[in-house]
Amino acid sequence: MELIKKDIINVVPDESLKFLNDVLSKRIKASDNIKESEYLLRIGTVNKFSKGNISGWIGLAKSKKTFALTMFVSALVGGLKLFDTFNANASSSVLYIDTEQSPADVQKITKRVKIMVGSEDKLFMYGLRPLSPKHRIEAIKILLDKHKVDVLVIDGVRDLVMDINNAVESTEVMTLLMRWSFDYDLHIATVLHQNKGDGNSRGHIGTELNNKSEAILRVTKDENDSSVSYIEEVFGRGKGFDKFSFRVNDNGLPEIVSLGIEDVDLNVAPF
Repeated sequence: MELIKKDIINVVPDESLKFLNDVLSKRIKASDNIKESEYLLRIGTVNKFSKGNISGWIGLAKSKKTFALTMFVSALVGGLKLFDTFNANASSSVLYIDTEQSPADVQKITKRVKIMVGSEDKLFMYGLRPLSPKHRIEAIKILLDKHKVDVLVIDGVRDLVMDINNAVESTEVMTLLMRWSFDYDLHIATVLHQNKGDGNSRGHIGTELNNKSEAILRVTKDENDSSVSYIEEVFGRGKGFDKFSFRVNDNGLPEIVSLGIEDVDLNVAPF
């Protein structure tokens, strides 16, 4: 142990002991009493979206990703069994960060959730489009400290970096999100556009998201009916579910078109 300490002290002169103790505290032994991850929601009968983890929602522009998230958030905030599809294990508080839309459009999301749930007491919605990537990150940290939520939604995560193809910047942001999920004991759901050509998550930030997420859900439009979109899990740990479809009704609210959700085993990521 003394040899290890000396080696680290030589590499990191300042606060070396603090760094050493932090590293050594990360050891995980079979005898440790570690609490199982708390799952916040089930899709069908499959537990998804656990605290301390990250998920990604991807799709082409105008594929109705935000409407899909409306169902997800509504079930969480209301503690609802929504359409026999999104089944919350308990009512959860949600901090929703939108980086792309105008205040009026962001408010529409809040109104949809309020209509579906009956209350917005556990939903904290913020539009951070005017801010720079650096200031968005600073703002999210302030809001996490203020609201103490169970779920953080970032729509979209691309706007936390200047260059989505910058490996260093992308890795730093994903490392920060992983730390937040652990430090605040929450789930982080991120939204990102996918490439038109190959269907992959866009940029190096997308690659990082694929590698670090417990689940990647893709939202796609039906080829024969543009009013219908599908949600499918294209990568996940453990069991996944068959894709299902939804549409936006005449009242501007999402509703399920088809159910038929089944457990499927996801062993290989198609990226």
